[in-house]
Amino acid sequence: MSALDLAAVVAAVASLAVVAVLALVVVRLARTTQELADTLAEVRDEALPALREATATVREAGDEVERVGEILDAAEALSHRVDGASKAAYVALSRPVIKTAAAASGAQRAARRLRGRD
Repeated sequence: MSALDLAAVVAAVASLAVVAVLALVVVRLARTTQELADTLAEVRDEALPALREATATVREAGDEVERVGEILDAAEALSHRVDGASKAAYVALSRPVIKTAAAASGAQRAARRLRGRD
């Protein structure tokens, strides 16, 4: 066997080793790709329904916020009406009540003077 034959055998063995290592890398890469595809399928199966549910919940919450806003607007309008009615009642009743109290106080003083209890 000559040196050239020995070099050819070594090159063939080295090439075979490189092919074996590359085959092993390709197999592992294929497994990793399959695991990634499986994980992606699981995420898709679980995340999409959750996302749909979250979207529906956000819409419902928006509707509730709108409804609460309408209730607050109605309560504010009612508060303004009650405030206006309260002011009107105060204006309408305060003067007669004050005059009646003054008249009663004056009548009480007059009654005391007439009885002589000054």
